[in-house]
Amino acid sequence: MSRQQKFFRTIVDKVEPATKAAKLREVMPEIERKIAAGAHIADIVDALNSNGFDITLATLKSYLYRFRKAARQSAPHDRAGVPVARLAAHADTAAPDPHRDSAATTTGLLRHINTARCMRMLRRGTPLTRADLARELNLTRATIGRAIGELLEAGLVTETAERAEEARLGRPGTTIRLNPDGAYSIGIDISSTSLTGVLLDLDMRVLRRISVPVGPDTRDVPAVVARIARFPAELLSTGIPAQRVQGVCVSVPGLVDHRGRVVVAPFLGWHDVPLRDLLSGRPELPWTIRVSNDAVAFARGECALASERDTQSMLLVLLAEGFGGAIVQEGRVFQGAHGYAGELGHMVMSARLDSAPTDTFEVRAGYRRFLPFLPEHLSFADGLAWLARFEPQALDPRLVAVLDEWSEVLAVGLLNLIHVLDPQRIVLGGPLSLLFPHVEARVKGLLQGSLLHGFELPAITVTRFGADGAAIGAAAVIRELMFSLPEFDRR
Repeated sequence: MSRQQKFFRTIVDKVEPATKAAKLREVMPEIERKIAAGAHIADIVDALNSNGFDITLATLKSYLYRFRKAARQSAPHDRAGVPVARLAAHADTAAPDPHRDSAATTTGLLRHINTARCMRMLRRGTPLTRADLARELNLTRATIGRAIGELLEAGLVTETAERAEEARLGRPGTTIRLNPDGAYSIGIDISSTSLTGVLLDLDMRVLRRISVPVGPDTRDVPAVVARIARFPAELLSTGIPAQRVQGVCVSVPGLVDHRGRVVVAPFLGWHDVPLRDLLSGRPELPWTIRVSNDAVAFARGECALASERDTQSMLLVLLAEGFGGAIVQEGRVFQGAHGYAGELGHMVMSARLDSAPTDTFEVRAGYRRFLPFLPEHLSFADGLAWLARFEPQALDPRLVAVLDEWSEVLAVGLLNLIHVLDPQRIVLGGPLSLLFPHVEARVKGLLQGSLLHGFELPAITVTRFGADGAAIGAAAVIRELMFSLPEFDRR
């Protein structure tokens, strides 16, 4: 018996004897949650039938339609829950089986593609009219009208009248823009000293942030999973409805495979931890669950707000306990054959392989050199933020010497990366990036004097997200599902 069949056996067994319709209405909320988490409706039908609940695909679809319609009518001011979850679930799954309900599925898939394309046009924040969308997407006004109608019903977009000075000749129109309160996402970053969680709205604004110390407890995987499971309730305690949350993504300082398994995270002491499966099994987390490398998550956050031009060739460098990186080309994060691309912290800074474990970029340019200057009562990240607030002339002379050494090692690492990748832009993130303004001029001077003739010094900036880039980026991974098109099997 599959996990899904066991789940529905538990649910069905709890239902008191009643008519088939009454029993179905009672289990419908659990069915909706499964669909929102990515389950295929045909698989749910199979699981119900395996547990003695005789039902056809058409019957379940009919009940789903009526259940959703009743939910919208009973909560007219909170319409986003079910439709939003349905849209995210569509984006989060592979293309449907062509032998299973093909005609209806194809129609639904085309409708979803059109709504997703509209969402993608609006995600940069610029309001657009229906005519703008039809022209940019090369779709008919009727098709755009249906897509926008679905998005309005789901609460994902809002419409406002054009201002007089913006209106074109003729009848004033209305503009469409994303509704910031239409959907929310949660990101949680794990470090060896703390867990940091953020709640983001659809405009990428941080509505709430929570950080808790963990210390050596990070090696206790069940304890960390239990603590992560409590984060969403704490982040939502201000009254945001849970049904508008699209999912939870956890960022980890280590190698993460495509299944959400943490292959290795040295700073946490983890090896082969099936983190996504462990989190998906928690009853406190009924949403879509993702696990990401922290640098890749950071890159997702930056790409969500960067211009299309900036994401054509960009290198993200996360300066945290360890160093991570992400390579962005033409708006996409390059992940390599196994999803591990960007582990630039392990770049060897020596000609001897026997020194490779210790003579790496993240060891040579890491945070340990700054520990003597940080207050003992503050975490690593908060201590660096405190240190970064000092004016250069107020710094301890010993710290100035350490910063000079750090700037040279940082320049050597960046020089290697520039020669290998030739990025147009480099964005630094993580707690250590807060100190970069103190060494920026020296690093850029060293790079400019060392670049091979013909290379140009890329723009080097510090992230807008501060030390929380990985947590915010993790939430952006979930947000991006709202704009994703279905993935098709290449067979």
